[in-house]
Amino acid sequence: MADIFAAVDLSTVATFIGATGVAIVGITMALKGIQLAKRAVRAA
Repeated sequence: MADIFAAVDLSTVATFIGATGVAIVGITMALKGIQLAKRAVRAA
């Protein structure tokens, strides 16, 4: 079990998790922007 943990580089895992989080937040914000634009067009 210790060999498995020693083989995994935690900095690489942390970088991957951080990049995935940024991508998810970016996609969510883009979708929210589209919804707000549609609402603004309907209200105009």
